[in-house]
Amino acid sequence: MSAPGDRTILQQRAQEVLARHGLVLEDIEQRRSGGLPLLRLIVDLPPDQLGSADLDTVAEASRELSELVDTDDALLGPSPVLLELTTPGLDRPLRAPHHFQRARGRLLTLTAADGTAYRARLLALEDEVLQLRQEPGRDERGRPRKRPVGTPEHLTLPLAEVVSAHIEAELDPPADLAELLAAAAATDPAESARNLAEEPQNHAADPQNYAADPQNHAARPAADAPKES
Repeated sequence: MSAPGDRTILQQRAQEVLARHGLVLEDIEQRRSGGLPLLRLIVDLPPDQLGSADLDTVAEASRELSELVDTDDALLGPSPVLLELTTPGLDRPLRAPHHFQRARGRLLTLTAADGTAYRARLLALEDEVLQLRQEPGRDERGRPRKRPVGTPEHLTLPLAEVVSAHIEAELDPPADLAELLAAAAATDPAESARNLAEEPQNHAADPQNYAADPQNHAARPAADAPKES
């Protein structure tokens, strides 16, 4: 292959090749490997598709792009260079809106600007507001973890308030995932936020029907609350 030349030309030709395979170019990294320059092209699915790129598809695109680079020195120049296509991987931080759009349905670990840490499933992203369902999971001893104090199971979080976010690997996604995503897509995020904001007020205004449950950080029927002795 050839040495790094005009990266803009390479980017344009790479995007053409990737588009034929249903992929998009996320980034280009440049480093050295074994004494040779290495150009690593990070590729993924388009933002409107869920999941991650198929490795066989990535391999096919890599072969086509390698052949193109080998026959056209205008892309990288005449000196040897290594060219590699790879997917972002689960350890890549989610930063841009299209990262979250593509991660719909995935289980995320997030930290908000106020320091609150969430483990939640991303159901939708509308107007740069995340719609999430908290799934705290279990600790190393199999005990259920609790949600952050005072937070509901379903919540909205503005993207601007997300400090860090990563996809968490899971073997068995919920069986009703398709229904969850469809329901979230049909929900107005502004209305959802209003409902969440009003819910604690409604519970507080009706002490006959609800009693606070500090263990679950939610409201439950007063009939279930412990009776005073």
